[in-house]
Amino acid sequence: MLTHSTRRWLAGLGVAGAFVAASATPAHAADPLQIAAWDVLVAPEHATYNFIATYIEGEEELKSATLDLDLSKVNDLATIELASSDWECVPSGETLHCEAEATEWGVPSLDYYLTAKADAKPGQKAELGIKATGGGQAASRSVTVTIAEGVDLQSEPEATVDGDPGATVGLPGDVVRNSGDNPAHGAVLRLQAHYRSSYVGNFSNCEDIKYLAVICTFDTELEPGKSYRLSEKLPVKLDKDARTGSELENYVDWLTKDDWAQIVDEPGFPLPPGTPGTGDTLSLVELPAARQAAVPQTDVDQTNNFTVVDIKVGGNNPADLAAVGGTATGKVGDKVTVTAGFTNLGPATVDAWRLTEPIVTVEIPQGTEAIKVSEECAPYDKDSEEPWNPWDHGGEPGADLYGCISAGDPEPGVGGKYPFTLRIDKLTGPTSGKVTTHLDGDPKADNNEAAIVIKPGNGNPGSDNGGGDGGSLPITGENTGLIAGIGGLLLAAGVGGYVVARRRRTRFVA
Repeated sequence: MLTHSTRRWLAGLGVAGAFVAASATPAHAADPLQIAAWDVLVAPEHATYNFIATYIEGEEELKSATLDLDLSKVNDLATIELASSDWECVPSGETLHCEAEATEWGVPSLDYYLTAKADAKPGQKAELGIKATGGGQAASRSVTVTIAEGVDLQSEPEATVDGDPGATVGLPGDVVRNSGDNPAHGAVLRLQAHYRSSYVGNFSNCEDIKYLAVICTFDTELEPGKSYRLSEKLPVKLDKDARTGSELENYVDWLTKDDWAQIVDEPGFPLPPGTPGTGDTLSLVELPAARQAAVPQTDVDQTNNFTVVDIKVGGNNPADLAAVGGTATGKVGDKVTVTAGFTNLGPATVDAWRLTEPIVTVEIPQGTEAIKVSEECAPYDKDSEEPWNPWDHGGEPGADLYGCISAGDPEPGVGGKYPFTLRIDKLTGPTSGKVTTHLDGDPKADNNEAAIVIKPGNGNPGSDNGGGDGGSLPITGENTGLIAGIGGLLLAAGVGGYVVARRRRTRFVA
């Protein structure tokens, strides 16, 4: 399970940084106190979001930390604005002294925006000095700030293609446009494929970094205002067990060669070796002759240069979810426990941990109030336009309707169960709520609902008095789906990247 601090790291790193974090290894393993910070590439009058993190090697956790940032060399080129509220920072001349106490998740990262000044010239560099103390240890390092020429690579926000289990499909979203004012001297395409739609290409300029991504490098010139298409679509093969009705999300994004070099060449954080193809070269069609860039380049808007490609799985391999309800007996003032849930009747496994909506909703019976709720369930407003977020509200009592997630990917015969403790406030006769399963492609609708019934009588308060309407209910293992797919999560451009991809409204014109 990702810790809170790890999730914050990924958020601070952004799209590129989340990818690096998947394989990062500290630069100086012999030094107990470590500083994690990335070099910065930024265009004049543009800003980048960055972070500095401190941690102790091994099991020991920092209880507090200080950071002293030497801004003397950076001040001529850029300004720094803190984005963290967890740190107390006081300027002293050209040094910024910052202190933070550990929370239950450890010492937070120091997040900041770095904005290049308007008169900064591409090619200029400056060092941001960092000194850290914590746990009786000290460490130092520097971050290189490089002023780069700004370009703006842009791609379609979303694309969709259909495919059956076992089939090979070509991914759409294979067009990139240079929407900036300067030519882009080459580009890098990164494919982060869903684990059930593996890349099967063999292009000589594409490197397959196993379990992480496919990286295709182009030495061609992308002229301002022009669009370019891949000479062939990137091929992926759907797993034969892919579930009919599911959507397999793949991520295609474009970087400048210098932005990618910042990721690949970061000292102490090497990416694992990849395997290049042995076939033909993948190219961008109708390109002019390439020429070398005289100064480094950076993409000034990285929210519009990646595409979420949904593969809609067809065929005949669905998963049938059956709702499971429960019954309890009690009187006004009693507290009774009922268990809602579902069983996967197969034949396909449900990739439940990737779902962005509840796999089950639970309506609380009228006259009762939920006072203790399964941690896998959170209040749910089906009419809300805001994305449902179970992570911050799991187990929250008092709602009338709950959405529930699955901790793993339930195989056929496996399901999930969600205990609810209800206080009976009013009961003149039997009262019932409802359990409803939600899954695209579910072939049977007649077993998608089950009742939660509270009957008047002298029951056994505090226990599940009625068993359930659907018999025994196997549950999923300890986050097995999350563990199995953690690499995919990091490669999916991070949670932040996914949200940006889904919400961005940039109009793409090829």
